[in-house]
Amino acid sequence: MATASAALESRHQPAGEFNPRVTTFERPAHHYSYLHTPDGDWLASDGETLHVQEHVDDAALWDVAGDGFVHAATGLKLSASVDQTNGACRLARNGVAVGADGKLGEAGDFAVGHGPEQLPSESLRILREQGWVALTCILEPDVVDGLQQVGCVDAYESRTPVRETPLVQHPAVAKMTAEPVSLWLTRQYMHTGDIRLGHSPGITALTKDDGEREVQGWHTDFPYLWGTGDRVPLPSGDLVLGMQRNVCVSDFTRTNGGTLFKLGSHATAAPPPEEWGISRHTYRKGHRAKFGLPYSGPESDLIEAPAGTIILYDARTWHRAGMNFTENKRGAQIQAIIPGFIVPFMDTSATYKAFLASAAYHGLTERERREVERLMVQKIVGPAGVFAITIDEELTERARRRRDDRESLY
Repeated sequence: MATASAALESRHQPAGEFNPRVTTFERPAHHYSYLHTPDGDWLASDGETLHVQEHVDDAALWDVAGDGFVHAATGLKLSASVDQTNGACRLARNGVAVGADGKLGEAGDFAVGHGPEQLPSESLRILREQGWVALTCILEPDVVDGLQQVGCVDAYESRTPVRETPLVQHPAVAKMTAEPVSLWLTRQYMHTGDIRLGHSPGITALTKDDGEREVQGWHTDFPYLWGTGDRVPLPSGDLVLGMQRNVCVSDFTRTNGGTLFKLGSHATAAPPPEEWGISRHTYRKGHRAKFGLPYSGPESDLIEAPAGTIILYDARTWHRAGMNFTENKRGAQIQAIIPGFIVPFMDTSATYKAFLASAAYHGLTERERREVERLMVQKIVGPAGVFAITIDEELTERARRRRDDRESLY
């Protein structure tokens, strides 16, 4: 991994040069499978017994084998058949039916789901080693298609964008938000189960660069925001205050705006150098015309990956949006994840309440609904009970007036 000083030595590279190191992930030939209960939980095993759990780790992954499934981590085997009346998968171990709670006896209904290409434990090893990991094509094709519909990208470029929060437009947005492997990895990497979204889910469509408009500069993500506002001015050491999920709604390529990174820079505990072109400067009107584009030379990295891939990384990693040189829009969903004790970047309560009243809410499993609530509802839990936190409109207006008064005076 390059050090901060090595990165700084590359300042002599021309600002407009586009020559990043490219890491390419191909579409996997193999994926593990999930065995879902009707509520959306997962059938898992320790090699001896079966049980149902609310999260995905190695214990919840299965491989298709012959007329059944074999447990990915332990080799335990299950036979399978399809109930012709409802299309549900029925499982048995040594001829004894598997129930919906994982116990042997009365047969339960299961659904077969699309899992990751590698064991979560291997993804966690990579994440801890390098500060980022690509979960290649981890999203089900139907979810990717739903995200593309909402983003009006790929096959849906001619669709007119809907002026509503993406979460209420299609169940795919919430299903992606509740994607279990990236959440398990985040909780393990942060050493806490209490995690939240830093802002409501959104989908962006990057259009072709016109050669003139201002572009995003180098920065780190919420809550650090080095290069944009330096909200966390000191390194946090082993305490991880933020993770980022970049979802490839479209294929990410070198030419259509794949994100640029300085991979490994999270470990430097330093912000990106101003000479690379940081966001605080590059978004100023006229900056591009005067100074050119932010750095994109050989000390930067670009990740190419197929649609449906999640790039999960430590929020301290230096990065910036890529540039789209193609005629087609490039879709992405960007999500900041924080531990529960960090104040979110934006209030998510109004979006969540709109989601509860939407048709999209009813397109989820019970497990997905629980997960989205955990991620989007900020709570105070104390001796007086449990309280949801939201924006106080009256105090917000008062705070804005006082800020405006100060600014008018000084």
